[in-house]
Amino acid sequence: MALPDSPASEVELPRPLTLAVHALSVVAGLLLLALIALTIADVVGRNAGGRSIVGTVDISTMLLVAIAFLGLAAAEVNGNHVTVELVETRFGPTARLVLSVLRAALLVALGVLIIWGLGEVLVSALERGETTNDILRLPTWPAKVVLFLSFVAFFVVAVWKELLTFRALRSEANGAQR
Repeated sequence: MALPDSPASEVELPRPLTLAVHALSVVAGLLLLALIALTIADVVGRNAGGRSIVGTVDISTMLLVAIAFLGLAAAEVNGNHVTVELVETRFGPTARLVLSVLRAALLVALGVLIIWGLGEVLVSALERGETTNDILRLPTWPAKVVLFLSFVAFFVVAVWKELLTFRALRSEANGAQR
């Protein structure tokens, strides 16, 4: 396996993970269509009937959060996140291998911390029956489930990509030593 020149290179992921990330992207796309339809209906309702749809702003806010976070893992798979390689590309294979190990450890630690925290917030929202403060009193747990699942998928993809990078760097380092 050759080392990708940039993180924008797509990597091969296990099929179940690829399907899960694709499913999250499809859901984000469908929610975006729902947001568009809701916005159009609200604008038409205001202009034609002089009345806005009750709760449009609150529903739109929750949809925007879901749309943004459901795309996290897909952006990581496709290499669409902003990265800076200016310094690391100047190092040799062994130094880059060490940085890859550090990056993987930081990703795992940060992932565990964020996912643990999001899980606690989700459980708390479910136990307390938490709702929004608006007129509709929407339950907040669906948005929190989206955040939880999105971050789980993102960190699984990010750690998997880093493991593939580590493997490629190790092969490169072994090749340079021979």
